[in-house]
Amino acid sequence: MPLDKFTLSVFCCSIKDQDAASYNELMKQEPEIKRGDKVEVRITSLAPGGEGVSKDFGMPIFVNRVAEGDRALIEIFDRRSNFARGRVLEILAPSPDRAEPPCKLFKVCGGCQWQHISYEGQLKAKEQIIKQALNHIGGLDAASVKEVIPSGKQLFYRNKVQFPVRQPKGSDRILAGYYEQDSHNLVNVKHCPIQPKALDEMLEAAKASCEQFRVSAYNEITGEGLLRFINARYSEENEQILVTLVVNCAKTKIPDYLKQAALDIAEKLSSVVGVCLNFNTKPGNRILGEETVCITGKPYLEETLKTKRTDYPEELKTGLTFRLSSSSFFQVNTEQAVNIFECLSDFILDFSSVAKVAPAEMVVLDAYAGVGAIALWLSPFVKKVLAVEEVADAVKDGHVNLELNRIENVDFRLGKVEQVLPKLFNEGVRPHVVIVDPPRRGCSEKALEAVLAFAPPLILYVSCNPVTLARDLKLIIGDGESKCGYKTVEIQPVDLFPQTYHIESIAVLQRQPQYG
Repeated sequence: MPLDKFTLSVFCCSIKDQDAASYNELMKQEPEIKRGDKVEVRITSLAPGGEGVSKDFGMPIFVNRVAEGDRALIEIFDRRSNFARGRVLEILAPSPDRAEPPCKLFKVCGGCQWQHISYEGQLKAKEQIIKQALNHIGGLDAASVKEVIPSGKQLFYRNKVQFPVRQPKGSDRILAGYYEQDSHNLVNVKHCPIQPKALDEMLEAAKASCEQFRVSAYNEITGEGLLRFINARYSEENEQILVTLVVNCAKTKIPDYLKQAALDIAEKLSSVVGVCLNFNTKPGNRILGEETVCITGKPYLEETLKTKRTDYPEELKTGLTFRLSSSSFFQVNTEQAVNIFECLSDFILDFSSVAKVAPAEMVVLDAYAGVGAIALWLSPFVKKVLAVEEVADAVKDGHVNLELNRIENVDFRLGKVEQVLPKLFNEGVRPHVVIVDPPRRGCSEKALEAVLAFAPPLILYVSCNPVTLARDLKLIIGDGESKCGYKTVEIQPVDLFPQTYHIESIAVLQRQPQYG
């Protein structure tokens, strides 16, 4: 992954956390390094993006595919004023955290970054990344960070895949897989250990059908070719697959041979409940276009989420059914999604006892609600949930999910959070709890202002990016005269993405009594 501002701020500033004199003395003592140098380094930590960090030469040196505690011989290939990057030539002394990667393609594939690290080592590194973000970006105390809730499955957990497609020059062969790290060179994948084997079978069938009917692969340089991505969702409960082919053509100009290929995929695999086409003719890295049509079967699949907790409402023990279309957002680790929802439920129940408000009297505002997974899960506990979502298809799926589960106390509102929340405020809505679950870029300042206007007693921030979480917590808590009255009670990390550097977390913020 390219170095981002957060990584630089954390690791470039961490050395300077010493007083200026000692830092300058350190820089004088350390030998100068330059591009092409071969040097021995010790890896002292792991950074967001998955790279290891050495500080042996007075500045951060970022190195891929290493573990904390490794001693390695590396070659410097990028040297800047305040950091450098190197590639491993040899592991001289391996870290105790090193493990044998479960995938034969790990050395070349960029899909996973940490298969060479034991799962215990991964969890330790993810906890440290969150703490570093809070300290260096948010200026916050990291003592509130709890131990990471591990994933029951470290392999075969991923329920959604998106494979870019390529075609060798002069060949009809279809290649699909993941990119090499920091490049757009494709690694052709047959078996991926983080996805269910059913998705391996789907990928091979899709490639074979597209080859059989001579579907050309998209060329991102020339803009020519038809097939851009092979996408799929998998339902663990029903063991079913929804396939979506992302294609470079208009909805009104679908070639017959493409329809035949779609039909052939469904015929090859009984697990496929539907094959859709999504239309994306725009250049760039965006995967899905705006329109999708179903060629055969259903344009959706259904997944069930259920708790094993005996103290939870009966409907959650029986399970909630969610209808998911091609473009709907849903957590990629089904088992861990339940753990996140249970954490949210428990935080609300715990707060209700402290605030002396019965859960059945509480109103919850769920911002960035998607298809309503969080809203529906919380509905048996509380009086009402207002679910705000800007994607029309997700809201459409959300309404279907309400009908499927016979839920009447969830109200969807279509629109951007920063636009809908002020309208709700003007309607007199005053939620006891606001939940935000934004994309990786986090919340906009206007969205946070809209949340804070409610002055809710409890804010639960669900984040998939420690960087933007720390930034947004700093804004929510405020400083000096701009203090908003909130205290971070705890941050609970949940590992949805084993074998990668990604980490989900829930921040619990309570409004302090002196602020009303």
